[in-house]
Amino acid sequence: MIESSSSFIKSSIPLYHNAVKSVIFKCAELLMGIFIFKLFSLVAARSRQFTSYLMFTEDYIQRTLYISSRGLSRAGLVVLTFSLLNLVFSLYGTLLWALDSPGYIFKASNATFANYNSQRNDNPPYIIQLALNRTQLEGITERLPQIVGSDLFNPGLNYTLTGKVSNRHGTPEVITPARQDGVGARVWLDSEGFSVSPDTISMYPSVGKIGNATFDTKCVKFDGGSAVWNCTFDNAFAMEYVQSVTGKPEVHWSDATELDTRYILPERLDNIWVSVGQGGGSAMMTQVFTVTKGKRRHTFSQATLKVTMITSPGDPFARGEVTDLVRRTWSSNETEQKNTLIGNIIDGIMNAQNNNLSYLFGANTGGNNNKSAFQSEWGFYTPQNNNNSQYSIVSITSTNMTLIRSETLDKAPEPFEKCERSNFQNEAFGGKVTKTDCAASEPAVGQQGFYGQVDTAAMMIIRGLGASRSNVSAESLDNDVLNWIWDNSGTIESLMVARGYSVSVDPSLVQISVDKLMVAMSRLQLALSCLALFLASVMWLVLMVATDPHWTGTLLANLI
Repeated sequence: MIESSSSFIKSSIPLYHNAVKSVIFKCAELLMGIFIFKLFSLVAARSRQFTSYLMFTEDYIQRTLYISSRGLSRAGLVVLTFSLLNLVFSLYGTLLWALDSPGYIFKASNATFANYNSQRNDNPPYIIQLALNRTQLEGITERLPQIVGSDLFNPGLNYTLTGKVSNRHGTPEVITPARQDGVGARVWLDSEGFSVSPDTISMYPSVGKIGNATFDTKCVKFDGGSAVWNCTFDNAFAMEYVQSVTGKPEVHWSDATELDTRYILPERLDNIWVSVGQGGGSAMMTQVFTVTKGKRRHTFSQATLKVTMITSPGDPFARGEVTDLVRRTWSSNETEQKNTLIGNIIDGIMNAQNNNLSYLFGANTGGNNNKSAFQSEWGFYTPQNNNNSQYSIVSITSTNMTLIRSETLDKAPEPFEKCERSNFQNEAFGGKVTKTDCAASEPAVGQQGFYGQVDTAAMMIIRGLGASRSNVSAESLDNDVLNWIWDNSGTIESLMVARGYSVSVDPSLVQISVDKLMVAMSRLQLALSCLALFLASVMWLVLMVATDPHWTGTLLANLI
């Protein structure tokens, strides 16, 4: 086997079976033997060495005796030269095998995930971590299908996640919003109030009064299925905002239990979003999750971007740095970056900084024919400890969640465990139910209720967006990395949806590409095989035309 980067030398022609390749090379070897035989038959004919011609079909012992008896005569030299060349060219097939580079190829074929159920990994991780490096972005782009599709099968299967899924019998279904006053953006799933939204209370602190500081809730306005908030408040409330994990989907199981909504929370035991999703540090999280009520299951795709910039007390943010960060995270389109609302947000941040206050501007709204909910927040916080400022942070978050599939199951989920408290839900990760939220539920009052089941099917956490402790916009959020995220967000989403479907929804809906090892030959090997055929054919014809019939009458069987 040889190694080469040349397309002419590398194996590229599939043969499907090693026996086919062996037959081709053996035939080439025989044809080259015929060429040598016919060539020396012509030489013998021209030299009128008929006895030497007859010796060509004898074994090596007879030829050796003949050469010994003839010495250095022309007849002896003809037989000697023929014997040597015939011996060399009998290794022609071996030469062709030696030119393997490497002698096989991987041939891709499309299949569904379910076609290879027997080789599935029974416990694939539901969390994928991706650390970005601006110097390796091109390579990461090429490896994205392998990164997102990792560990879904046991070792031994060469597969690639294609990002293609079928949504048969699962068209996303929503209803007209049951309520719009005071609820903000939601994706409504049934007439009883079952709906999913971004965190609807992220703009409020858990308590409205800390010491002498009071939070004015009038800064939050709801309007027809959307909301906007523009709040300036005392730094006493800042720590709670900074420590809050962003990107938590909120599940509203019914209108009757509106005051007892539940969140799809990251698992503290194995999910670093518990820490990455709060405080300082820029990161991105994308996930696929399902919510099931009765027999109706709905699948969502979500992406959350969190960007921060931090400075120390006494070293205020420069307006130019704040402006640059807000504009770049607003949109990748330069025209949209000139939106007048950006100036209002920047003014709010700078005014809060100048007055030693904290600030939060945000909005949520629906879209995509009520199948999507969007929420963005721009915050400036100065957390305090014993009335002493610890640091100041500009935090920008954006969440987009979209309903991608609705279906009816054969059987509704059952409670994972008995719960003596009030309403509760099953919690699953990667398609496996592991617990309920019973322990966090309120004590039972009256009839208990089982809400249903939520499942974090797949999650990707992307880090390396910038320096976690910098007050410079370009360092806090690397522009090359940000552009990479804009450019590859669609690919990441499709791959994550495919992974989520494969472990939690229906693996038969997911298309994968499987690389199978296949015997192959190179164009060089094919050319050398054809050369043997060409030389043998030409020399046979030349011998027939240029000599008398008795020089071509030796049986092929004798040669072989």
